Amino acid sequence: MTGDLGRRAAFGLAATAGGALLAGGTAAAAESTVDSTVDGKHQVSPSFTVVDKRGRQRFLLDSRKPPLIIDGQTYPPERRSGPENGSYLIFNDETGDEKGGLLVHPNGGHIAFDYPHAVDGINLSLSAKDGVGGAGLTINGIPDPDAGPGVRATPRAAFGCHTNFGAQLVLCDSQGRPRIVLQVDENDRPTIKILNGDGKTVNELA
Repeated sequence: MTGDLGRRAAFGLAATAGGALLAGGTAAAAESTVDSTVDGKHQVSPSFTVVDKRGRQRFLLDSRKPPLIIDGQTYPPERRSGPENGSYLIFNDETGDEKGGLLVHPNGGHIAFDYPHAVDGINLSLSAKDGVGGAGLTINGIPDPDAGPGVRATPRAAFGCHTNFGAQLVLCDSQGRPRIVLQVDENDRPTIKILNGDGKTVNELA
């Protein structure tokens, strides 16, 4: 899930947030997942937030799709891709802006870490349903620091496997165009392709 605000977020292990508190970083307070007991039953909240001494969000665990905090602005959950009831873990920097996160749901999961302005830097995804799917890692180049908000990162490398195409490694040029493709396809046929800037194969080893 690259580009735009609609992306990312995260799977929640309460131990991760707890570990952050025990590590003694900037975390100073937390909103508990459990409220007071009423009629012998716990009133349980679907989220857990860790904030620093200034009250800025640093971690968020949530069982619902959470809002986004980017460049000091909060955007509604609808701007984020992902299922409504996935398990999310969000990482925020010292300004409160989102810097990545994890997501797990019944059909897979996703990990992302961001450059400034919530531009995806690294994405690791997995999807599987009814025996079809795969996993992949995408690495994007750092965007122009003068480009400002809204800039998109350029894909530079991707590695993954899928039942539809086998295993594949793609290396891209500075404009995000695939130039070298190493693949063992779904029929176990290995190939190495060299592509030009127009995406045409100029050399192939099979």
